Order: sequence, then structure tokens, then C-alpha cells
Amino acid sequence: MPDHSTWFHFLPFYTSLLESAREKLGLSWYKGEQIEIAHVLGYAFVVLLIIFMAAFALRKYRQSVDEALIPEKKFTLANFFEMFTEMIIGLMEPMMGRTAALYFLPLIGTVGIVILFSNLIGLVPGFAPPTSTWNTTVAMAVVIFFATHIYGVKKHGIAYFKHFLGPVIKWYALPLMLIMLVIEIIGHLARPLSLSVRLMGNMFADHLVVATFAILVPLFLPLPVMLLGVLVCVVQTLVFCLLSIIYISLAIEEGEH
Repeated sequence: MPDHSTWFHFLPFYTSLLESAREKLGLSWYKGEQIEIAHVLGYAFVVLLIIFMAAFALRKYRQSVDEALIPEKKFTLANFFEMFTEMIIGLMEPMMGRTAALYFLPLIGTVGIVILFSNLIGLVPGFAPPTSTWNTTVAMAVVIFFATHIYGVKKHGIAYFKHFLGPVIKWYALPLMLIMLVIEIIGHLARPLSLSVRLMGNMFADHLVVATFAILVPLFLPLPVMLLGVLVCVVQTLVFCLLSIIYISLAIEEGEH
């Protein structure tokens, strides 16, 4: 799926990078005219932006930890990151407990903040959200997929895979166990597909609607549409994070073994 035109297309090195990508991937594997790297540059821009903002917000804590505990009168970057972290913890703690929530906070929090900024950047004229491309969303979904099973095995050992065979694990239930195994494998493989397609589809449609209104009626009408776009960006971030938390919490719960 080709990307929308963005400011990245005007970079001096964009054409050379695009031609290099086409040459390495090969036309027989992927249609050369559809190869785009704008989403990669957009994703890199988002990551650098988050790193810069986080470094700027950390100045508050480097100066004095005691003073940093006192809430500031005005809204700052530090306040934003604190609110976002509290929101993610609030989603995680009821499902997996305080200890596990703090352990998985770096994973879920990082995925959440990157998705949120990747979604929101699409509302800025001249930028397309990296999450409107399946290449980006499937990469994050695959990370969650492997994390789910890696930590499931780490928590329960080889007994983790027992639940793939169903509730009755006896020799006389072998046909049922085989059926349950197939169903569970399909269900688990569908998880990253569902995560990636849902996020990509919603963000592609949201960006397309906002861009269309901005072109047709460039003055006042796009404002409520953009507000709705912000809501969609936040909701899709929460949905991705919430489903990721559910998958991981199911893998590490005590009943899994």
C-alpha cells in the first residue's frame, strides 16, 4: 500500500534510499512502484521526537527528586509522561497485579507512547502516520506475540503449552486435544494479525478522512474532524495496549499451568 505524500518525499536523500530499497527487495518479490520508505522515516522521526521530549522532561528529576514530587502549576512534558504512565499502570494492575504491571511497564508503555505519537503525527499537515502502514503495525504486533509466549514459558516452563490441548488432557481425549490444539494455534496466530490490521485500518481511514476534509474545506470544518481524529488516535492506542496486556496476563497467570 503506497504511502501518502509527506514532507519526507522532499528530502534530498529520499530518492536514493527509495531506489536502494527497490533494488534490494527485488521487483519479483514486491512491486517496485509500490515500495515506499516514508513510513520508516516517519517512525524514526517519532522515536527521535519521543527521546528528545523524554530527555527534556527528565531535567525536572535530575535537578531535585524531592522537588519533582511536587506537582507543577502548569502542564509540562513531565506531567504528560507521568499521566501516561499512570494510565498504563491503571490498565495493567487490575489484570496482572502490581508486581507484573511494573515489570511489563517498559514494554507496554514504550509500545503505547510510540503508537500514540505515531497516530497523532498524522494530524499534522505534511505527515502521514507510520501506523497507517501494515509494515509498522505488524512489527509491533509481532513483538507482543513473541513476548507473550516467551514470558509464558519463562513463568510456567514447558507446562505453558498444556493449555493448547484443552482442559482435559487424557489419552481417551486425544481427538478433542488435537482439535483444541488446532483451534488454539489459529487463535494465537490471529492475535498479531488482529492487532496490526485493526490499528493500520483505523489510522489509514482516519488520516484519509482528515486529509479529505482539509482539502475540500480548509478553514473551519476540519477542526471538529481533527478533534474526532485525536479521539480515534487515543482510542486505538488504548485498544492496542489493552489487548497486549490481556494476552500477556493470560500467558503468565497462575492458572496457565
